[in-house]
Amino acid sequence: MQTAQANTKHGSTLVVTVAVVATILVLLSGAVEYTTHISRVTQRSRKTAQALEIADGHLETLFSNWRNIYRTTWTSTSSYYNGGAALSLVGTNYFRTVMYSPSPDPTPVPYMNPSATPPPIPLPDRSLFPSETNYTVDQYRIQAVDPMISLDQNENAMVEGNANKKGSGNFVPLNPGLVPPASYGPNSWQYSLFYLAAVDISLPALTGNVTAKVRRVFEKKFDQPWTYAVFYVDDLEYQPASPLTITGPIHTNGNLYIGTSNFTAKSNVEYGGDFVNGYAPSDPRYPGGSFSSPNFPSSPNHDKDIPPSQASPYLPFGWNLDISTAATSGSNNNSYHEIIERPASGADPLAGVRYYNQPSYRVIVNSASTNASVDRVDTYGATQSASSNPFLSGSGSILKFGKALYDARENSAVKVVDVDVARIVANVGMTGWTGVLYLGDDGGATYNKDGTIKKVGSAATVTINGVSYSTTRRAFRLINGYALPSGGLTIVSECPVYIQGNYNTSKYFGDSIPSNNGNYSTPTGSGYTRQAAAVVGDAITILSNNWNDANSATSNSNARPAISTTINTALVAGNVPSSTSGGYSGGGESFFRLLEDWKSNSICYYGSMVQLFASSQARAAWDASGTAFKEPKTNHWFYDDAIFSTYSPPGRLEIAAYLQQQRWYQVY
Repeated sequence: MQTAQANTKHGSTLVVTVAVVATILVLLSGAVEYTTHISRVTQRSRKTAQALEIADGHLETLFSNWRNIYRTTWTSTSSYYNGGAALSLVGTNYFRTVMYSPSPDPTPVPYMNPSATPPPIPLPDRSLFPSETNYTVDQYRIQAVDPMISLDQNENAMVEGNANKKGSGNFVPLNPGLVPPASYGPNSWQYSLFYLAAVDISLPALTGNVTAKVRRVFEKKFDQPWTYAVFYVDDLEYQPASPLTITGPIHTNGNLYIGTSNFTAKSNVEYGGDFVNGYAPSDPRYPGGSFSSPNFPSSPNHDKDIPPSQASPYLPFGWNLDISTAATSGSNNNSYHEIIERPASGADPLAGVRYYNQPSYRVIVNSASTNASVDRVDTYGATQSASSNPFLSGSGSILKFGKALYDARENSAVKVVDVDVARIVANVGMTGWTGVLYLGDDGGATYNKDGTIKKVGSAATVTINGVSYSTTRRAFRLINGYALPSGGLTIVSECPVYIQGNYNTSKYFGDSIPSNNGNYSTPTGSGYTRQAAAVVGDAITILSNNWNDANSATSNSNARPAISTTINTALVAGNVPSSTSGGYSGGGESFFRLLEDWKSNSICYYGSMVQLFASSQARAAWDASGTAFKEPKTNHWFYDDAIFSTYSPPGRLEIAAYLQQQRWYQVY
């Protein structure tokens, strides 16, 4: 019995042991399966992240090539596209890749740099993705799309077949050779073109492949510089010695340097490079110290000011025209200054946007600045002799010769041609008048960006207050500009421009302007509607109505007392950048130049300030000594949103940015 019982006990123990072992094996099996599942999921997640990173890297390559192709397309036409100039806009087939070559083959764009037809965009090198080089690229392409990104089942771009019946739902394939339809903003000159970039990346995983399909929208966005109170292509510095407030948006493609609490911005501030609370390295005061924080607009949702933000650069016409630092006479490659210059003979990639080819009338003064040729430019760009010539008709003429002044900043006499704006208004019915007037002078010397001479000027002898001076400097002065023609006025010169007296303010010369008497919210006289206007020149100097040429050569600005003045116009001009040898640029606070003693008077300015280039003729450094000028008692600068949010000055001056917009992806 005992033996039987013992055997029974041993048998029961064995059964229990087997059961326990089986249970453990089941649990281990489950654990192994669970661990394997977690491993697969973890690896798949890791592979997904790697695939997305590789795809994003490929998208960056597509974007940089797409942007560079557009930036280096220096060609234009004189026609308009969707409210702006037709600026080398291209279709899908211009952005071919090594994996995507849609037909028809692209037609070479004239003056393309570096080549007429861009080569296919290459794949990025695999060594750029060292964490996982065993990947497969299944798709790599850019295609133009409509603003709603309409695609067929194969992700090919579609567009409504009848452009005159939007909303019809009749979609057809978008021809790869055609420019995509535009999307518009508040105004006809604010529009965007969209391109869809697609990259599919596959990576091997434990079970099959992981495929990430990543899409990103590229946008070429057009606007005008008048959208900003201040727009700079180059570095922008603000170091005002007295309080200065800018009411509208500010943008610089370069770096932004502000070192003082005297500066206040009332709207958004953008920079393309860096923002520094201090001096620029090119400022002789750098690095300096004791900086104070500038004032930026407050947010109702935060307890602190809204700081400047980094933004994509807006290039004039979307082109990178850093094409030469030492352009010679006879070439069309002196950076953005070319926009205001006369073209040299030969191929001109800027022909359609050059201000020289946009005006109603074109005035070229002879080298002695005693007479001028005046041409009427018809809508096709052809030049004809004016049948009647109000520019040169005696005492009532628009142009007044034989003038001269001494520019204390340039430390030189300047031979000047006066332009009587009141006479333009009186003759606004001139045949072919479109609101744009171009002014050039054969006598002025010009310089390249590096300071070398581009064109040797013609020496002329002028007399100021009984003293004779020899000078190669030429300029134009706008007088009697109190009223402008209905529809606006744009005056452009390759030379420096002086604006004397109130501009775009009143019906009559003697009208009282409230902004000259302390009411800065009212910059126009009774019954006058200010017009959309622009003055464009190598440099722009404001003179008050108290200016007297005879006193201009005195060594102290005290002898040149100003009176309060109001200017209502956009200003496009160059600057003289800061340099350790030349001194501080004067910054944005001295964008327009002064030559008088303003310490007891004010300047009220409504408009938009645009810097596109370094000055080529008026190249003297800013002077804070008080010899050339004394700061106004008050500076009142206002972005003229009432005008520039709705209207545009006559003529074309566009800017364009290249942006990466929304991104989405799918994983398989």
